[in-house]
Formats: sequence, C-alpha cells, structure tokens
Amino acid sequence: MTTQAPDKIERLVKRWHPAGLLPMLLPLLLYMATLAPTIYNLDSAELTTAVATGGIIRATGYPLYLVLGRAWTLLPVGDVGYRMNLLSAMCGALTILLADRILRRLNVGPWARLGALGLLATAPYFWGLSLIAEVYTLHTALMAGVILALLRWGERPTPGRVALPVFLMTLSMGNHAATILLVPACIWTVLVTQPAVLRQPRTWLAGGLAGLAGASVFLYLPLVYAAQPTFNYAGTFDAAGVFHPVNLHTVDGLLWLITGRTFAGQMFGYGWPEAGPEFASYGRQLFTAFLAVGIGPAVVGLLHLGRRDWRVSGMFVLMFATNAIFYINYRVVDKDTMFLPTYLIWALWLGVGYQLLLDWLRTGREAQRAVWLLRGVMVLAVLAALVWNWSRVDLSSDYSTRQQSAEILRLAEPDAIVLGWWETVPGVQYLQLVEGIRPDVLAINRFLISGDDMLALIKSQAGQRPIYINNPPLELIQTMDVTQVGSLYRLEPRR
Repeated sequence: MTTQAPDKIERLVKRWHPAGLLPMLLPLLLYMATLAPTIYNLDSAELTTAVATGGIIRATGYPLYLVLGRAWTLLPVGDVGYRMNLLSAMCGALTILLADRILRRLNVGPWARLGALGLLATAPYFWGLSLIAEVYTLHTALMAGVILALLRWGERPTPGRVALPVFLMTLSMGNHAATILLVPACIWTVLVTQPAVLRQPRTWLAGGLAGLAGASVFLYLPLVYAAQPTFNYAGTFDAAGVFHPVNLHTVDGLLWLITGRTFAGQMFGYGWPEAGPEFASYGRQLFTAFLAVGIGPAVVGLLHLGRRDWRVSGMFVLMFATNAIFYINYRVVDKDTMFLPTYLIWALWLGVGYQLLLDWLRTGREAQRAVWLLRGVMVLAVLAALVWNWSRVDLSSDYSTRQQSAEILRLAEPDAIVLGWWETVPGVQYLQLVEGIRPDVLAINRFLISGDDMLALIKSQAGQRPIYINNPPLELIQTMDVTQVGSLYRLEPRR
C-alpha cells in the first residue's frame, strides 16, 4: 500500500500535467480562432435562446444541455451567442482529450495519436460543429467518457465500478437521446468481460443509484415548465396565434418530449431502393472527413484490434454500426451533422492502425527512415486537412444571423406577425427575448403551427396586423398581395 499510493499519485500528476493537456489545448485554440462570434442560425439559435431565457427546446428536450448551458452563460465573455458557441468548442476539445486517453489505454503511441486525432479534430463536420451552439460535441465527449469508464471497468470488474458508465450513460441521455444507440455495446462489454458480477446485488444497487442520479437531470424539464417560460418549443400554435404548450407535468407529456415522438416518422425513413445511395453518401462523407489517408489504416486498426482484444473490438464495432445504420436511415435534411459518434470510433481505429504500421516498420532494414517517413505522412495529412478545411468551416467573421434578424425587426411594422422556419425565427426570438429588441413582434416558427392553422391565422389577421413570411405558400401568392421586404414577404389582402 505504501509503495502503490505514491506511484498512483505520480501517474495522476503526469496525466494532468500541462503537457498532457495538449490534445485538448491545441484543438481548443484552433476552434477559438474560427469560432462563430455571435448567435448562429437554425438549431443553434434555438438552443442559445432556450438556454439564455430558461426556456424549453423541442423534442427531445436536451435538459443536460440546458442545465450546463445555463451555468456556462455566466462566463463574462462576448454575448450569450458567443458563450454557447464556446461551450461547443470546449466539448469538442474535451472529446479529443478523452479520445487521447482511450488510445493510451490501447497502447497507442504519441505519433499515432497525433495523426489519428489530428484528422478527427480537423474533420469538416467535427470542426464545424465545434464552432456553434450545438449538442453534438457534448454528445461525443460523454460518449468518450463512457468508453473510458467501460475500459476501466473491464480492467477490474467490480460492483462499484459499474456505477460510472451507468451514470454517464443516463446523464448523456439528458443531452441526446441517441445515447440509446450505445446501449448494445455497453451490454456486450459487461456480458463478455465479467457477467458473474451481474449476479451480485451490489452491482444492481450501484448501477441503479448511478442511473437514478444521471436520470435526475430530466427533472429540470417539469421544473422549467412550471415557471411558464417565454420561450417554449414544446407545443403548437393554433389558428388564433395562441401557443398551447405540452403539459410536462404529466407522464405522457414528458415522455412525448424526451422520446422524440415528433420525429418518429423520420426514423428508418428509407426503403431498400433508397438506402443504397444513402450508404454511399455516408461512405463519401467518411472518406472526405479523414482525407482519404485515414481510411486504409483505420481498416487495418479495426482488424488488428479484433485479433488483439475481441471484447473491446466488439464494443467499438457495435457503437459504430448502431450509429451509422440509424443515421443513414434517418430521413432529415441535416443528418450529415449527426455522424460524429462514428467519427470518434473511426479515429480510434485509425490510431490503432497507425501504431501497428509504425511497429511493423521498425522491424525492417531501413527501420528508422521508414518510421520517420510514416510519421511525416501522418503529420502532413493533419496539416493538409487543417489548411484545406479552414476556409470551409471558418465562422470567425459570420454575423449573418444577427444581421438578418436585426434587419427583420428593423423593417417589421409595429405589432407585426413574423412567420418563418428555423433559419429565420429563432434568431429573431433571440434578439427579442435575450436582448429586449422589438418585443411587440409576434414571431412564430412554422414548425410549431400546422399549414391549415397558419393559413387561417393569416387570413384572419391580414388587414388588422402586418404579416411577414418567408417562402409564402402558393395559395397565398395566388390570393394575396405579396411584397418582398428584406428577406421576408409582406402579406396584404388583395385590393
């Protein structure tokens, strides 16, 4: 005991030495240099506005993101939009750090880790989603934490050690419901490592308490609902423009929100003839993300890890397969942003593959020269990805959402109604609710009102209140006077 304690302390000091934090600090600096300077559009604006106002987001609620974001907005830097973008950057950098820790446990050396994680950090979607307020990099950070916890449990399976992965899994469910796609891999890991531990009551007690602790984050949703927040995307508008929130104080209402019933029709939304092109599209995305260089070595790493440790390999394969198959078959326009969990697993395979190639080269005649050549290729690939993708993802000068939203409110007449989709309304609501600009304007996201109710609202209010809309339906174009005003169209009864 006396010799083990100092050794353990020494390992902890080395692990958290500033040099050991470079895998996090370097990508963080990169992301901060290219970070969006203020509120961004689409889901990002909705998330930012909900966090800043103590509001409620559409399904699946994302209570963990709301809680963390609420605390994060206390940082005294930039506006609220910038702070929430910075949270994504921090989570993206944390993902890289935790992935580095995973590769260390897999005996992957520093050069292979640099080559693999450098490509992950500079992959277009991973980099891009680290620059705006979104839930995806927090999701990958928690996923990496789950993997580390499972590896730690596998080294010494005890009832107490099962608590951490269970806690992280249930907590992660509060950030993104796609965490459920990790469940098969978690079950696999427990069953093939030490299933006998499951027969011990202490295991179930520790797991149960940890699960309840993680799931307690969902209590935030009914608590916020009780406060009747001004920003609420869990509900619908009627034909009179009155919002009807889903009752989150009922079990059915809460389950409706957190299970994502709104999007049930998009899940597995492709038939067999359509699925082929979707799989091909994902293959191209992965090929581009890892700059082609990272494809072959990652396949080598996948095969090698399967021979070396089939238990860990099975966990990685299940995590990759469940996420890839689900999102390939998810019929939404922005699903390309949702494959980051597969990027993480691919980068781990790539690190293992790079290390295997380095070890193999060391056995040849020109060992030193060959090893340095491969190291050079790995570093050059990261630098090439950095240079190539910078201009594609850089948002450091992007004020477009704030400018568009400010223009809409500047041009809107008093007491106007503004109807628009994600690229229009959440940004307007941010300026209204967070910065107090033009609260007289009623902004309605068309996602929250049916087509028939929207038409009825417009027909009943036209001539009484100014009405603006983006992409007016054909029926309105044929029956009303339509005049473009900035990025929207002003609707008036036909004279």
